Amino acid sequence: MIDLKEMTVLIVDDIITMCKSIHRMMKTIGYGDQFFYAHNGREALRILRKEPIDLVLMDYNMPEMQGGEALSVIRDDRILRDIPVIMITAQAYQDYVAEAAESYVDALILKPLTIKILGNKVVDVVAKANNPPPIVAHLKRARDFEEEGDLDAAIQEALLAMELDPDSSRAIRELGYFHLKKGALEEAEKWLLQAARMNHMDVIACHNLGELYLKQDKIDDAHHYFEKAMAISPRHLDRGISFGKTLVQRNMTPRAIKVFTQAFKFSRTPLVLQEEVADFCFENGAGEYAASLFKELISQLPQRTDLLFKLGKTWESLGDVKKALPYLIEAEKNDDANLEVKLHLAQDYISLGKPIWAETVLKRLLKIDPDHKEAQELLQSCVKM
Repeated sequence: MIDLKEMTVLIVDDIITMCKSIHRMMKTIGYGDQFFYAHNGREALRILRKEPIDLVLMDYNMPEMQGGEALSVIRDDRILRDIPVIMITAQAYQDYVAEAAESYVDALILKPLTIKILGNKVVDVVAKANNPPPIVAHLKRARDFEEEGDLDAAIQEALLAMELDPDSSRAIRELGYFHLKKGALEEAEKWLLQAARMNHMDVIACHNLGELYLKQDKIDDAHHYFEKAMAISPRHLDRGISFGKTLVQRNMTPRAIKVFTQAFKFSRTPLVLQEEVADFCFENGAGEYAASLFKELISQLPQRTDLLFKLGKTWESLGDVKKALPYLIEAEKNDDANLEVKLHLAQDYISLGKPIWAETVLKRLLKIDPDHKEAQELLQSCVKM
């Protein structure tokens, strides 16, 4: 049981003055004994895993990891998932937390924050945490049954939850999820579509529909729902990217490119994501797309010599040594100690019938590492040409 006066509270906001302001409000109304501050979702998770937190008051819009993303991680963690969370957000972000309001969060407060609103929400959330409503109790039992491997029992609990509140998409979505996990795809589709229609911001229903249609090889439908999930929540970018990678592995690169392009638009760190995708495509036979991504990255990050090398290797893998050469030459110029660059450059010169140029590069390599066997062998082959 959570004691309003004795509870331990975690306040999460990237603005320190806001953390202090919320702290003062809580002390004014006499709620909470011990308080912790975190300034983004990652810090919040570290504290939650270390300290016995009773209640979380969390801002939605923060750097590194937003409140909605942190909330999803909390609810996916068996130890943390029952901790009550109150989300605090500006009006501008209200639509973006609609999914969380239905799926995860215990209460939502729109800024500007007042003592009265905060106090009322805290009392309500703590009361529900101490005495969960029947629908919440059924859904918690459903998750417990799922973890025990009893999907039939989980489905029955979800049905009971749905009967208690037919207007909530959460129980319906959970029902679809359990059927999906069981492999009953038609039943899963029925319930998940119903949940998505009831709450157009239900990102979890959209993601599960994407997974379902991927299992059925309905690529257009899968693409539609993964894209929708990415648009609703940045947390689902990883799952959209995973879908794109699956398409690459299925030799459906044009479709994958559409998925990746959308993901880059939604990402807060698009360059990092582009490099991840470029590396994957290089390793999985989508070299031309990888080359285009590396070229774009070089234009944005000219100081990254390693990207020049990656692009050079990509053109090599595509059999176009002439296109590889300028990038390898530039890479060697900027990173003279990189023996691998020199080796690739020498090999390309040899393949183009230019042994003298290859010999020059190999001598530079051997000056750094006189015992480099592969370079020694290549140099001998140059002499014989």
